[in-house]
Amino acid sequence: MSSPVLGFDLVRLPSGDSAAEVLLRALDCGPREIEVLAARHDPAVRTAAWAAVRTATDNLPQITDVLHQVANGLAHDDFTDEVSGARVEAGVVRVLQTSTIADADALVRLVGHDVLDWTWTEPLAGGPRLRTEDSARAADVLADAAVSAYLGDRLPDHVRRVLAHPYLQAARDLAPLAEQPTGLGPEQAGVARVLDTLRRLDGTDRACLRAVSATSRPSAGEWAGAVHDASWAVHLSDRVRTAAVAQLLAVRAFRAGGLDAADGANGLWNVVSGVVHAEVVADLLSSDARAVLLRPWEAAFGPA
Repeated sequence: MSSPVLGFDLVRLPSGDSAAEVLLRALDCGPREIEVLAARHDPAVRTAAWAAVRTATDNLPQITDVLHQVANGLAHDDFTDEVSGARVEAGVVRVLQTSTIADADALVRLVGHDVLDWTWTEPLAGGPRLRTEDSARAADVLADAAVSAYLGDRLPDHVRRVLAHPYLQAARDLAPLAEQPTGLGPEQAGVARVLDTLRRLDGTDRACLRAVSATSRPSAGEWAGAVHDASWAVHLSDRVRTAAVAQLLAVRAFRAGGLDAADGANGLWNVVSGVVHAEVVADLLSSDARAVLLRPWEAAFGPA
């Protein structure tokens, strides 16, 4: 799952900014952080909590399931009259505000196998990859906290607390997270400017962004092509982790700036995510693709 897609989930969830914090902590982990997190692992309590997670999430709708149903209805002309068409549109918006693309298992894999990939050994003679017991425990603590925030009120309160508690205890002994991605040069200074602008949005700024998002978005094909080019540049330049940090910081700034789930569902996250991605690879992205991704942002705030 790409970081912009994950961000689309997180900006629409009540505690998505908290899940972003946990994932940022996972991306920031080194050997000392692994040791501190692992020390808070409580396997017995965790097992009981995950039984409750399974019960709570068995019937949660996924965006793809609902959109498939809509697509099938459109294919069979089920929504041709004005009343049903309006109901479908309203229903899709509600789904986009409340449903998720990922799930608890996807978050576990993301933390344990993607973000903490450096904790695994290289396979020898066709054998399995291995990791230390501390690394596995730290991954559990991080994944549990991310799941607690991601699922939010879909879990019983006591389950959320049990899942999040080890992480919250460990975080007290860890350094504060940075507010800007590290390792970017002067060509990527636009990332910091975008994040700062988001954090400081006022009512006028939000209204302007919403208007621009509704009226000045690039066409779907044009925007998708520019995002593809930016994502490819991120991959080729080995900035995947840096881009992920930037997107997660954008999630937190999105919420700090007073934007909400409806904004995320209505396309404003695409504007924010696109400009952040473009600025992460500003030195590599073609001028045409960059212009497409920055156009709505510049329409709201002017050129940098």
